[in-house]
Amino acid sequence: MCSESPTTESEVTSVGSSSRVSIPDAARHVEAVLERSTGKDSSIHGESHWQQVAAAGLTLLPETPGADPALVFLFALFHDSMRLNDNYDPLHGPRGAALARELCGEVFDLEDAEMGLLAFACEEHTNGGVDSHPTVGVCWDADRLNLWRVGIRPDPRWLSTEAARSEERIGWARDLQWERLSWEELCQSFELR
Repeated sequence: MCSESPTTESEVTSVGSSSRVSIPDAARHVEAVLERSTGKDSSIHGESHWQQVAAAGLTLLPETPGADPALVFLFALFHDSMRLNDNYDPLHGPRGAALARELCGEVFDLEDAEMGLLAFACEEHTNGGVDSHPTVGVCWDADRLNLWRVGIRPDPRWLSTEAARSEERIGWARDLQWERLSWEELCQSFELR
């Protein structure tokens, strides 16, 4: 378990937050990421953004069959955790994936295919593509719906899921930037303990 094999080719079944993905202590997991993060204090890409990505992911999950809630939660935590700055930092996604691999087996457990999918989502999230895999699509869309925080309206052409492309959802995301969410609330909503 927890080896690397970044690909979207591997089939990952929708498992919900507690079936195959094991996050025995979500609060400890969040703390472990915050302790190691190089970008947690950023006003643009820091912890509050990660929480908003998790919240956006929660709204997309019910409308995206096959997306894995636990992997969406993990993506929200890791995707920007290792940014060195808020400007050009093309390797922050791979560094976030490396942190996920480091913590896998320590504070959470994933099967190899799931770790590969999480790593792929983190590594490729800044490259501007869309993806047909439901979990990757929800991850990337949850991040892109948060572009409002930097004054950019999300473009439906660059959103992977039908749920994210709706004008209603894009408008909803505009107000998300003002929401203050706690990890405790998010863990409960993702049904993580």
